[in-house]
Amino acid sequence: MPSSQSEERHIHHIDPQRVFASLTFPPGRPVIAAVSGGSDSMALLVLLDSFFRSHGRVNGLIAATVDHGLRPDSAAEARRVAAFCAARGIPHRTLAWQGPKPGTGVPAAAREARHRLLADAATASGAAMVLTGHTATDQAETIAMRRQRGEGRGLAGIAPATLHGGAVWFVRPLLSLSRAALRGLLVGEGLSWIDDPSNEQLAYERARVRQALAGADENDRAEDLLVQGRRSSSERIEVGGRAARLIDRHASLPTPGLVRFEAGLLLDEDDVAALLAFRLLLATVGGREHLPEAERARETFQRLASAPGRGSLGGAVVDRRSDAVFLHREVRAGWTGAKAAAPGTVWDGRFRITARGLPPGARVGAAGQALAAIEAGRFEGCGVPPALVRAALAAEPVVSLEETDGGILEETGGGVSPVGADLARALLVRVPSPYAGFLPSFDLAPAEALRKLVSADEFPPSPWRSHNAA
Repeated sequence: MPSSQSEERHIHHIDPQRVFASLTFPPGRPVIAAVSGGSDSMALLVLLDSFFRSHGRVNGLIAATVDHGLRPDSAAEARRVAAFCAARGIPHRTLAWQGPKPGTGVPAAAREARHRLLADAATASGAAMVLTGHTATDQAETIAMRRQRGEGRGLAGIAPATLHGGAVWFVRPLLSLSRAALRGLLVGEGLSWIDDPSNEQLAYERARVRQALAGADENDRAEDLLVQGRRSSSERIEVGGRAARLIDRHASLPTPGLVRFEAGLLLDEDDVAALLAFRLLLATVGGREHLPEAERARETFQRLASAPGRGSLGGAVVDRRSDAVFLHREVRAGWTGAKAAAPGTVWDGRFRITARGLPPGARVGAAGQALAAIEAGRFEGCGVPPALVRAALAAEPVVSLEETDGGILEETGGGVSPVGADLARALLVRVPSPYAGFLPSFDLAPAEALRKLVSADEFPPSPWRSHNAA
């Protein structure tokens, strides 16, 4: 059980009520605290435990530790966290990253596995959200890394909340607190923590940045970085909102897979927001997680603003005709995108595969020209050039089976029967591609505009009462 000190309103000068004041915790649903055993996550757990107990929600908290299996001590560290939780009556789960580990890109792969495991745990337990212990110190380091790379929108830093896979919110309520302050909390409580030795390995970019920021003036340098981050996040939110309004005003989806926007977007006086809207539409049509590089997009944007033309960028074909611009997924020779239909996965960055009625042995792939020609008849008289309709439909998904059950799907000249397209419409839901995996709370406005454009499922509401929690 927690000590009397941790029952107090202020835990060594950090007020749990204030830390979590702007978060909405749905009644009757637990939350998951991601606890590695490091100082930041241990402080998060202590603060959450105090907060929930003060509100009479003894069963509102679940701690989860991801064992990446990358170090010999990781399993013992997870057991240490579990023992701490048991002593305080907090349910605990250890989530193991199974399978072979990559030889390169380990931090990114570990981060992806961590998100997946925690999101799965949240879904399985009915948790309202996952909370992580990212701090102002992490934020300053992140902004420093991105500034070195020259990342414009990335200078906003770590978002206060990020939606994972369109379903689970990851929330970071400690972004205004330094690591030193949180360690002071733990020391005051008589608690220890685990230091991950990889945090000091200079082979990793973050460790090098952390070392570079250390010194007598590190607090001043950190504050300068945080000021830049706040300024950049406010700008990102503002420009994103303007881009969203332009998408709402100019863009439509006349046929599946074909985005049309008025050429007036290219001439809008708000050229910053118009260019962002263009990049967002390109990424959505091209099935890309990241927006096309800004300079290349600007060149295409300016060229189309002056005259009709055609080109491709970011997996999307751009075709300006008279007063309208059309975007559809680029289909290269031999490309099908075929893959096994695993529930919850995303096909071609554009469609999430559902579990409802999924037949055994189902595979998802591009329709191709033969089926596109058949399907195009459904859209006669829609006011779109038929060649564009066929080109867009050729990249739309169809479902085929390894063994057809009673001839459900029949081969028809290199494609499959329209039944395959009907089945795909039943089993797949369209997603706004740049936000299919991660949606930072900075980008809620443009994400919502893209969601409405492609008729994707609604996003669960952000846990923050203020959408950006800035």
